[in-house]
Amino acid sequence: MIKLKYASPVTHTPAADETPTPTLFGLYPQGEPVATQSTQERLEAMKGALKHRLQPPVAITCNPHRIGKNSCVAIHLEDGRGKRADILVTQEGRASLPLDNEFDSPRWYVNVPDAADMVYMTLWVSCVFED
Repeated sequence: MIKLKYASPVTHTPAADETPTPTLFGLYPQGEPVATQSTQERLEAMKGALKHRLQPPVAITCNPHRIGKNSCVAIHLEDGRGKRADILVTQEGRASLPLDNEFDSPRWYVNVPDAADMVYMTLWVSCVFED
């Protein structure tokens, strides 16, 4: 079996004079990935919602595609009982994660500003059921 690994992001609080960037993850060369406290909170809420809906083992299928000029990755998760979750990660120049009231929906929408965040978000989802 081939397994992609990635470093879990650490919480980063921007300095008072630092302008927040529109990314989900700070991915620095030769450094550990970082995410703001608010991003970490949204990721934890998303993780909790996935674990509430699905029971391991969970099969994950990723399908890259385009919607207009935007690149996307459709992530389909399904457990042995047939319960499903679908996450559409779209590169559209801004960052947003689902809100708590959106977790009852069959499809969740994640917007990312660039390809690095898209890849990292896909890796993050793939590791939700590891622990």
